[in-house]
Amino acid sequence: MSTLLTAPARALHRAGLIGALVTFACAVVFQVLSAAHPGVHLQPTDVPLSPDAFLRPLDDEPDAVLVWMAFDTVFVVAYLTTFVAARALTVSRLLGTLSLAAMITAGVLDMAENAVLAVHAAQASVMDPAPAAPMMTLYVIAQLKSTAAATGIAFLALALPARDRLLRAAIVAAGAFVLVTAAGVARPELAGLEALPILLLMGLLAGVFAGRLRKPATAPAAVAEAA
Repeated sequence: MSTLLTAPARALHRAGLIGALVTFACAVVFQVLSAAHPGVHLQPTDVPLSPDAFLRPLDDEPDAVLVWMAFDTVFVVAYLTTFVAARALTVSRLLGTLSLAAMITAGVLDMAENAVLAVHAAQASVMDPAPAAPMMTLYVIAQLKSTAAATGIAFLALALPARDRLLRAAIVAAGAFVLVTAAGVARPELAGLEALPILLLMGLLAGVFAGRLRKPATAPAAVAEAA
């Protein structure tokens, strides 16, 4: 017998599904932008670059950077929505809460990083030369953001139940993200591989949320009685 899905649970799973799909779409857009603007790197941790090699493309292609930041703003909102909803999938309330807290931290750092880059690009589009973006600050923010995201995704992997294939695959994808992120610290050129487990994880979580939404909803009378 299927478990009935309450209206609040349905709203949460719907938000998770939308968040996961939008996160997936933004991650694909980032790959397209990277291919269209191969010289632009939005994090000094992406590849080993001198300050000049990192900053010059930001000055030369400010409009592309601003488009990137627009999508990254949507990306942050989407992945935070996904992880808020994913907490409801966990079997450990503590681990689920720690995962969400770490992802919120990553989101705040992501927004701070975006703000620095967006201001620099906006200035570069109207003046020459633009004030140099603070490289060390960006490096620290990027590193802290990656660590917070890896922590949040690791806690989620530990808190998810391995009761079906989709959830087990999501746990594996989450573990792969953590491993790739850690490897990227030692070998920055591997940082671009983070997109692969993120795409896989978001696709799998979207499948989990979609499966939950296929459950029947509680009848209005049952809801009224429960209230």
